[in-house]
Amino acid sequence: MHELNDSQKFSITPFESFTLNDKAELTHEITQKDVDTFAELTGDYNPLHLDPSFARRTRFRKPVVYGMLSASFISTMIGMLLPGKGALWVSQTIEFLHQVYVGDTIHITATIKQISKSVRTLVLGVEIKNQHNQLVIVGESKVKLTELEGEEQQMEDDRKIVLITGGTRGIGAEVAYNLSKKGHTVILNYVNSDQEAFNVVKEIESEGGRAYPFKADISNWDEVEDMFKKIEEDIGAVEAVVHCAAPKNEIKAFDQLEWNEVQKHIDIQLKGAFNCVKASIANMIEARFGSFIFIGSIASDGVPPLHQTDYIIAKSALTTFARSMAVEYGPKGIRFNIVAPGMTQTDRIGNMPDKSKILVKMQTPLRRLAEPSDIAGVVSFLLEPGARYITGETIRVCGGSTML
Repeated sequence: MHELNDSQKFSITPFESFTLNDKAELTHEITQKDVDTFAELTGDYNPLHLDPSFARRTRFRKPVVYGMLSASFISTMIGMLLPGKGALWVSQTIEFLHQVYVGDTIHITATIKQISKSVRTLVLGVEIKNQHNQLVIVGESKVKLTELEGEEQQMEDDRKIVLITGGTRGIGAEVAYNLSKKGHTVILNYVNSDQEAFNVVKEIESEGGRAYPFKADISNWDEVEDMFKKIEEDIGAVEAVVHCAAPKNEIKAFDQLEWNEVQKHIDIQLKGAFNCVKASIANMIEARFGSFIFIGSIASDGVPPLHQTDYIIAKSALTTFARSMAVEYGPKGIRFNIVAPGMTQTDRIGNMPDKSKILVKMQTPLRRLAEPSDIAGVVSFLLEPGARYITGETIRVCGGSTML
């Protein structure tokens, strides 16, 4: 008998290697010995399966193989082929369509129909046919791939499914480009421009990355809930959220400011973050890891800049929300952090006078404004293994203009 070495005994296929429509097949000829062994093992001695004289008096005319004997090869499929060693059969739907007889050859096919990466679960479509290509059994198997001891920490090393709000322009788009180059699958959430989303996705895919656009208003709970459900069904559960979405920052004195302008910032920045956490936290709790990165601002530190009350209220609240969540969900392995840029070269400051930009540059120790790539690099770091012990922090990317 062939002996397995230790690496063969304990090797488990990495969950991340599975993709939708992966398929495995096996074939087995049903023998009388199979039937006799099944009867002895289960204690089911129904003459329909064992007694030729009894079976001749039925419409089948000969003994029918136990349905569950044929179906038991689904276990062989799951445990040895797809997904293979370490797989736990969680649930099964099954329909018996045609009888199987001794001497028949059955062909079992399993195809991955759904992947839930955060909970390491696959849904397999299963078909069993006989040698005449007749379907004898169809069903759906839900399978969980178990972890070996010590593998939990390795989960943080895996590439992730990352949702980026405001992901089609400015800092959000740069974050998407950066993360896709690191092997992450990026989900670009946007609310207005289909063309901008298409352009970013096309550029990422042209460089071999994986990107998917999802249009939804993150201030609307129903749209957010629907978006996360569709992402999980089509791609897999979201494992990290980078919240970049924010309305355009208008410079206004307080006596010209209307509450609806403040509310817009709160709805998109704070409520948007709240909704994204609500929609994804359950899967992250089950997986015992997850990461949220909110784009804040150094404007919420120290003395605030003039005439940006609406923006500063929302950014300050967002920072406090991240810290509160970090305390509550840290014990469950979920991290929350803020990346706070200084003035950054995006279209948000396109209408700002050059004189104002030059003044900010001269007050910054590194003597330049931030580029979107500066912020994207820090976001990328917070998703890497080296950042697994960082939570509740505000990381300032401002060239030294704020030092705390």
